[in-house]
Amino acid sequence: MRLRLFAFIGIAVVATLLAADEGAVAYPEGYRSWTFLHSSIVPAAFGGFSKSPCVKPCTNGIFHFYANELAMKGLRTGTYADGSIIAEEMLELMVGEKGSGGEGKRVLTAVMVKDSRRYADTGGWGYGNFAEGSKVNTLDDKAQQTCHQCHVSRKDHGYVFAEYVPR
Repeated sequence: MRLRLFAFIGIAVVATLLAADEGAVAYPEGYRSWTFLHSSIVPAAFGGFSKSPCVKPCTNGIFHFYANELAMKGLRTGTYADGSIIAEEMLELMVGEKGSGGEGKRVLTAVMVKDSRRYADTGGWGYGNFAEGSKVNTLDDKAQQTCHQCHVSRKDHGYVFAEYVPR
């Protein structure tokens, strides 16, 4: 009897933890092996970062963008299936004494995950932000809404800023 009670309590605790984490966006394991989309260099003086609702992780540096296969289909067609993921790797921009530059350390990895059911309140996209060396998403529900507000301007493009350019 006591064993059944402990088993029931254990199952209830696990179910509660899973339900609380249901909306969390997971770290995009293996994203660097996905299709590389493009890089951008953004200076510290970039005006868009001072506009509302832009808040951290909006930062300057070198940005590399990657898409999984489902996201690549979405970039080509304009329709993103559930399971589409776009990852953005943000690196420090190092500038030498003579003005030459290059990549510094990774600052963070940001991610968009398409799941129409889980993220219905944000156009079907969940957002994640992972500090260097961490696989814990630092965005709470309010911060995810803030991310989505920037992406609303791209509603006609599936809320995605990246565009597919065949080469």
